[in-house]
Amino acid sequence: MKKVILITGGSEGLGKEIARKLHMDNEVIIISNKKEELDVTANELRCGKYLCDITNVEQIKKVILEIERKYGKIDVLVNNAGVWVGGELDENNYDDIARVLLVNSVGTINMTKSVLPVMKKQKSGKIININSIDGIEVKAERSIYIASKWAVTGFTKALSKELEKYNIKVVGIYPGLMKTNLFKNADVSRDLSEAMDPENVARIVEAAVLFDDINLDEVVFRRTGY
Repeated sequence: MKKVILITGGSEGLGKEIARKLHMDNEVIIISNKKEELDVTANELRCGKYLCDITNVEQIKKVILEIERKYGKIDVLVNNAGVWVGGELDENNYDDIARVLLVNSVGTINMTKSVLPVMKKQKSGKIININSIDGIEVKAERSIYIASKWAVTGFTKALSKELEKYNIKVVGIYPGLMKTNLFKNADVSRDLSEAMDPENVARIVEAAVLFDDINLDEVVFRRTGY
């Protein structure tokens, strides 16, 4: 039976690679706030799509309700959407600070909260949080980004304990530097020549999604230079 899989930030980068791995044999639905890229990726992969800003609770609730009505279930949520900000704290403006925390931390939490009633009702489900190596390590000049990712780490670990009794699995994925548009979207130049190919990370996510007998709580990808 096909799994119904939601992927936030699914129109580009790692989210798109995850969708590419899974769309042939499952009902994959990509979520993004970038309409043009969303349309292009959904047409390319022939998968479901919803335009949604994960910082907007009302949009989230509407999308989840529509998905439940259309598909009747939600098997997997992949929280992949994320944004970047770097630099010393006093150089970060307040709007950027709020946006990074809203997208990376609060958006992940609110998406998860919205799918849980469906998963609890069906007594099964998986939440896969695409975090970052910055969610378990620290470096200078990225305090806000790291704060947003450490929040997701704590959320993932605590939620895993909370949802055990409902047969809902929670997995944390912690990749290092990848060849995506994370920095470009933030107007930041980074050398990605030694970065990981997102396809390799997507393979691990694919295994976490599809195989229920794998005892997988977290996967860490460590690379130097990140």
